[in-house]
Formats: sequence, C-alpha cells, structure tokens
Amino acid sequence: MDFNSFLFSIGDKLPKDSLVITMLKEKFDRLSESKQQEVVVQLPMLKLKSPALVFWVGTFLFGSFGVGRFMIGDMVLGFIRLAIVIAQLIFGFFVEGGDTDKTLQVIYVLLILTNWIWWIVDMFLVGKKLRKQNYEKIENFMK
Repeated sequence: MDFNSFLFSIGDKLPKDSLVITMLKEKFDRLSESKQQEVVVQLPMLKLKSPALVFWVGTFLFGSFGVGRFMIGDMVLGFIRLAIVIAQLIFGFFVEGGDTDKTLQVIYVLLILTNWIWWIVDMFLVGKKLRKQNYEKIENFMK
C-alpha cells in the first residue's frame, strides 16, 4: 500500500501542516511492507476521533457546556466550563428574580462574557488539539 492511500483514509483527522504529513510519510516509508500492511489494517483500532464531529457537536452545539473538551479528553477544562455554566444559571436566577445587588449583576455579566469568549476560542483550539492527539496516536503506533 502506498502512503497516499494511507493518508487518504486518515487525512481529515490529522493536523493540516505539511511538515507533519512529511514526517508521517517518512516514518511510513521506513516501515517494512508487512509492517505497513499491519499499520493499515490496525488503523481502525486506534479509534481516531473525527475533528468535524467534535467541532459541530462538541464545540459548536454544546461547547458552552464544555462538551468539546470532554470529547477530546480534556476533563479539567471541561469541568471548569461546566461549572461556569452552572454558576451562570445560579447568578442568572438571582439577577432575573428582581432587585439585586450590582455586584451580582456584574458577576453574572462577566460569567456570560467568559462563557462566550471561551466558546469562540474553543472553536479554534479544540479541533487543533484533537488533530494533534490523532497524529500522536498514529506516530506512537508506527514505532
């Protein structure tokens, strides 16, 4: 099997950096024919995650809850994102309930801004981190 066929099957899950592709090609070419075949056959066992699925479901639709972070295994940041949403709901309940202290209103607005800004940042970072994780899985498997 040639590298282009191998790359075609996993190219959408890897970083979009030509240097990464070149390094992966060199590693693949150094493998024996039987090892190349083994890598291709065992590739589905690596359970590479789809950046498109993680982006649309985990980051775009449910990103404000930290789902994208959970999907890529970044549990700490996922729980922090979830805590921000819970705090936002709690403060929102008090702020929307009537006359409240200005401090609660400021905290509520800051939580909303933090959540939105983090959501936008994650749209760029989560996919990039996932592609890097997928590359590292393949690289370690080809050793």
